[in-house]
Amino acid sequence: MACVTPKSDNCFIQSDLKHSFMQKNHNTQLYQTWNERWKGSEESEQLTHMGRIMFGAKKKALKDLIKYLSIESVIEVGCGLGHTMSVYEALNLDCIGIDVSSHAVANCKSKGLNAILQKIEDVSVSYDLVSSDGMLEHFLNFEPYARHLMRISRRYVILIQPNHVSFFGKTLAYLAELIRSDKNVFEYNYRIKDFISIFQENGFMIIKNQPVFLDVFRLLLFEKGPCRQLS
Repeated sequence: MACVTPKSDNCFIQSDLKHSFMQKNHNTQLYQTWNERWKGSEESEQLTHMGRIMFGAKKKALKDLIKYLSIESVIEVGCGLGHTMSVYEALNLDCIGIDVSSHAVANCKSKGLNAILQKIEDVSVSYDLVSSDGMLEHFLNFEPYARHLMRISRRYVILIQPNHVSFFGKTLAYLAELIRSDKNVFEYNYRIKDFISIFQENGFMIIKNQPVFLDVFRLLLFEKGPCRQLS
Protein backbone atom coordinates (compact mmCIF):
# COMPACT_ATOMS: atom_id res chain seq x y z
CA MET A 1 0.00 0.00 0.00
CA ALA A 2 1.40 3.39 -0.96
CA CYS A 3 2.19 5.75 1.87
CA VAL A 4 1.69 9.49 1.83
CA THR A 5 4.03 11.45 4.03
CA PRO A 6 2.21 14.27 5.78
CA LYS A 7 3.56 17.76 5.32
CA SER A 8 5.70 19.05 8.13
CA ASP A 9 4.87 22.23 10.03
CA ASN A 10 7.70 23.92 8.14
CA CYS A 11 5.97 23.14 4.84
CA PHE A 12 2.76 24.76 6.03
CA ILE A 13 4.68 27.80 7.31
CA GLN A 14 6.50 28.15 3.99
CA SER A 15 3.19 27.86 2.12
CA ASP A 16 1.58 30.54 4.31
CA LEU A 17 4.57 32.84 3.86
CA LYS A 18 4.48 32.34 0.09
CA HIS A 19 0.75 33.12 -0.01
CA SER A 20 1.26 36.21 2.17
CA PHE A 21 4.08 37.43 -0.07
CA MET A 22 2.04 36.89 -3.23
CA GLN A 23 -0.93 38.76 -1.78
CA LYS A 24 1.25 41.65 -0.58
CA ASN A 25 2.91 41.86 -3.99
CA HIS A 26 -0.51 41.83 -5.69
CA ASN A 27 -1.75 44.65 -3.46
CA THR A 28 1.37 46.74 -4.10
CA GLN A 29 0.86 46.36 -7.85
CA LEU A 30 -2.82 47.24 -7.44
CA TYR A 31 -1.97 50.45 -5.58
CA GLN A 32 0.44 51.38 -8.37
CA THR A 33 -2.25 50.66 -10.97
CA TRP A 34 -4.72 52.91 -9.17
CA ASN A 35 -2.18 55.72 -8.93
CA GLU A 36 -1.46 55.42 -12.64
CA ARG A 37 -5.19 55.30 -13.42
CA TRP A 38 -5.81 58.69 -11.81
CA LYS A 39 -2.69 60.27 -13.31
CA GLY A 40 -3.61 63.50 -15.06
CA SER A 41 -6.99 63.71 -13.34
CA GLU A 42 -5.80 66.88 -11.60
CA GLU A 43 -6.00 68.67 -14.95
CA SER A 44 -9.01 66.96 -16.50
CA GLU A 45 -11.46 64.16 -15.74
CA GLN A 46 -12.41 61.68 -18.43
CA LEU A 47 -16.10 61.08 -17.83
CA THR A 48 -18.61 60.42 -20.58
CA HIS A 49 -22.33 61.17 -20.65
CA MET A 50 -23.02 57.56 -19.62
CA GLY A 51 -20.59 57.96 -16.73
CA ARG A 52 -22.36 61.08 -15.50
CA ILE A 53 -25.70 59.24 -15.54
CA MET A 54 -24.16 56.35 -13.58
CA PHE A 55 -22.65 58.58 -10.90
CA GLY A 56 -25.89 60.56 -10.74
CA ALA A 57 -27.80 57.37 -9.96
CA LYS A 58 -25.31 56.43 -7.25
CA LYS A 59 -25.45 59.87 -5.67
CA LYS A 60 -29.26 59.92 -5.59
CA ALA A 61 -29.46 56.47 -3.99
CA LEU A 62 -26.85 57.43 -1.42
CA LYS A 63 -28.50 60.75 -0.58
CA ASP A 64 -31.91 59.10 -0.15
CA LEU A 65 -30.38 56.53 2.22
CA ILE A 66 -28.31 58.87 4.38
CA LYS A 67 -31.33 60.87 5.54
CA TYR A 68 -32.45 57.85 7.58
CA LEU A 69 -29.15 57.59 9.47
CA SER A 70 -28.13 59.48 12.60
CA ILE A 71 -24.46 60.20 11.82
CA GLU A 72 -21.98 63.03 12.03
CA SER A 73 -18.58 61.70 10.95
CA VAL A 74 -17.82 59.84 7.71
CA ILE A 75 -14.71 58.39 6.07
CA GLU A 76 -14.74 57.52 2.37
CA VAL A 77 -12.17 54.77 1.76
CA GLY A 78 -10.76 54.80 -1.76
CA CYS A 79 -12.26 58.22 -2.43
CA GLY A 80 -11.01 58.36 -6.05
CA LEU A 81 -12.11 61.59 -7.69
CA GLY A 82 -14.51 62.48 -4.89
CA HIS A 83 -17.87 61.67 -6.48
CA THR A 84 -19.17 59.91 -3.35
CA MET A 85 -17.48 62.35 -0.98
CA SER A 86 -19.34 65.23 -2.62
CA VAL A 87 -22.64 63.72 -1.43
CA TYR A 88 -21.49 63.72 2.20
CA GLU A 89 -20.10 67.24 1.86
CA ALA A 90 -23.40 68.48 0.41
CA LEU A 91 -25.19 67.02 3.46
CA ASN A 92 -22.83 68.99 5.75
CA LEU A 93 -21.34 65.86 7.30
CA ASP A 94 -17.85 65.84 8.79
CA CYS A 95 -16.23 63.83 5.99
CA ILE A 96 -12.67 62.81 5.18
CA GLY A 97 -11.54 60.77 2.18
CA ILE A 98 -8.48 58.57 1.88
CA ASP A 99 -6.84 57.11 -1.20
CA VAL A 100 -3.55 55.45 -2.16
CA SER A 101 -3.27 57.64 -5.26
CA SER A 102 -1.63 61.05 -4.90
CA HIS A 103 -3.31 62.06 -8.17
CA ALA A 104 -6.77 61.23 -6.82
CA VAL A 105 -6.09 63.13 -3.59
CA ALA A 106 -4.90 66.17 -5.56
CA ASN A 107 -8.06 66.06 -7.67
CA CYS A 108 -10.28 65.96 -4.57
CA LYS A 109 -8.40 68.84 -2.96
CA SER A 110 -8.83 70.92 -6.12
CA LYS A 111 -12.60 70.53 -5.56
CA GLY A 112 -12.34 71.66 -1.95
CA LEU A 113 -12.80 68.13 -0.58
CA ASN A 114 -10.97 66.95 2.55
CA ALA A 115 -8.83 64.09 1.19
CA ILE A 116 -5.48 62.69 2.32
CA LEU A 117 -2.99 60.11 1.07
CA GLN A 118 -3.44 57.10 3.36
CA LYS A 119 -4.04 53.35 3.35
CA ILE A 120 -6.99 51.83 5.19
CA GLU A 121 -4.52 49.69 7.16
CA ASP A 122 -3.04 52.84 8.74
CA VAL A 123 -6.29 54.45 9.88
CA SER A 124 -6.55 54.51 13.69
CA VAL A 125 -9.59 56.80 14.16
CA SER A 126 -13.18 55.51 14.15
CA TYR A 127 -16.18 57.06 12.38
CA ASP A 128 -19.97 56.87 12.58
CA LEU A 129 -20.06 55.78 8.94
CA VAL A 130 -17.38 54.06 6.87
CA SER A 131 -18.10 54.25 3.14
CA SER A 132 -16.50 52.66 0.11
CA ASP A 133 -17.58 52.77 -3.53
CA GLY A 134 -16.19 50.09 -5.84
CA MET A 135 -13.01 49.11 -4.01
CA LEU A 136 -13.25 45.62 -2.50
CA GLU A 137 -13.83 43.82 -5.81
CA HIS A 138 -10.33 44.74 -6.99
CA PHE A 139 -8.55 42.74 -4.26
CA LEU A 140 -7.47 39.13 -4.72
CA ASN A 141 -8.66 38.58 -1.14
CA PHE A 142 -11.04 41.31 -0.03
CA GLU A 143 -11.73 39.98 3.48
CA PRO A 144 -8.78 41.68 5.28
CA TYR A 145 -9.86 45.03 3.83
CA ALA A 146 -13.49 44.42 4.77
CA ARG A 147 -12.30 43.78 8.31
CA HIS A 148 -10.47 47.12 8.32
CA LEU A 149 -13.67 48.88 7.21
CA MET A 150 -15.49 47.27 10.13
CA ARG A 151 -12.64 47.97 12.54
CA ILE A 152 -12.90 51.74 12.13
CA SER A 153 -16.72 51.89 12.08
CA ARG A 154 -18.64 52.94 15.16
CA ARG A 155 -21.99 51.96 13.66
CA TYR A 156 -22.45 51.80 9.88
CA VAL A 157 -20.64 50.61 6.76
CA ILE A 158 -21.86 51.47 3.26
CA LEU A 159 -20.58 49.62 0.21
CA ILE A 160 -21.43 50.31 -3.42
CA GLN A 161 -20.44 47.15 -5.26
CA PRO A 162 -20.80 45.95 -8.86
CA ASN A 163 -23.42 43.23 -9.18
CA HIS A 164 -21.69 40.78 -11.49
CA VAL A 165 -24.66 38.39 -11.66
CA SER A 166 -27.24 40.89 -12.89
CA PHE A 167 -27.97 41.11 -16.61
CA PHE A 168 -26.38 44.53 -17.01
CA GLY A 169 -23.76 43.87 -14.33
CA LYS A 170 -22.31 41.05 -16.44
CA THR A 171 -21.39 43.59 -19.10
CA LEU A 172 -19.98 46.16 -16.67
CA ALA A 173 -16.38 45.46 -17.64
CA TYR A 174 -17.24 46.14 -21.26
CA LEU A 175 -19.02 49.38 -20.36
CA ALA A 176 -15.87 50.96 -18.89
CA GLU A 177 -15.09 52.85 -22.07
CA LEU A 178 -18.65 54.21 -22.19
CA ILE A 179 -18.41 55.31 -18.56
CA ARG A 180 -14.89 56.70 -18.18
CA SER A 181 -13.38 56.55 -21.66
CA ASP A 182 -10.68 54.15 -20.47
CA LYS A 183 -10.08 50.57 -19.34
CA ASN A 184 -11.37 49.48 -15.97
CA VAL A 185 -9.05 48.18 -13.24
CA PHE A 186 -9.43 44.39 -13.07
CA GLU A 187 -12.34 43.18 -10.93
CA TYR A 188 -12.69 39.75 -9.33
CA ASN A 189 -16.06 38.12 -9.87
CA TYR A 190 -17.31 38.30 -6.29
CA ARG A 191 -21.03 37.98 -5.67
CA ILE A 192 -23.00 40.41 -3.54
CA LYS A 193 -23.71 37.59 -1.09
CA ASP A 194 -19.93 37.12 -0.63
CA PHE A 195 -19.66 40.62 0.82
CA ILE A 196 -22.81 40.23 2.92
CA SER A 197 -21.58 36.93 4.35
CA ILE A 198 -18.21 38.33 5.52
CA PHE A 199 -19.76 41.37 7.17
CA GLN A 200 -22.49 39.40 8.93
CA GLU A 201 -19.97 36.85 10.19
CA ASN A 202 -18.22 39.77 11.86
CA GLY A 203 -21.29 41.25 13.52
CA PHE A 204 -22.37 43.78 10.87
CA MET A 205 -25.91 42.98 9.76
CA ILE A 206 -27.24 43.92 6.33
CA ILE A 207 -30.18 46.34 6.65
CA LYS A 208 -30.35 47.65 3.09
CA ASN A 209 -29.59 45.92 -0.20
CA GLN A 210 -30.66 48.24 -2.98
CA PRO A 211 -30.15 47.95 -6.77
CA VAL A 212 -28.65 51.03 -8.42
CA PHE A 213 -28.35 51.96 -12.11
CA LEU A 214 -30.34 49.04 -13.59
CA ASP A 215 -28.88 46.73 -10.92
CA VAL A 216 -25.36 47.17 -12.29
CA PHE A 217 -24.50 48.07 -8.69
CA ARG A 218 -25.84 47.28 -5.25
CA LEU A 219 -25.85 49.77 -2.40
CA LEU A 220 -25.28 47.78 0.79
CA LEU A 221 -25.83 49.24 4.25
CA PHE A 222 -24.53 47.32 7.27
CA GLU A 223 -25.16 48.15 10.92
CA LYS A 224 -22.97 47.03 13.80
CA GLY A 225 -24.63 44.76 16.33
CA PRO A 226 -28.42 44.69 16.88
CA CYS A 227 -30.04 46.42 13.94
CA ARG A 228 -33.32 47.40 12.32
CA GLN A 229 -34.49 46.66 8.78
CA LEU A 230 -34.94 49.75 6.59
CA SER A 231 -37.91 49.71 4.21
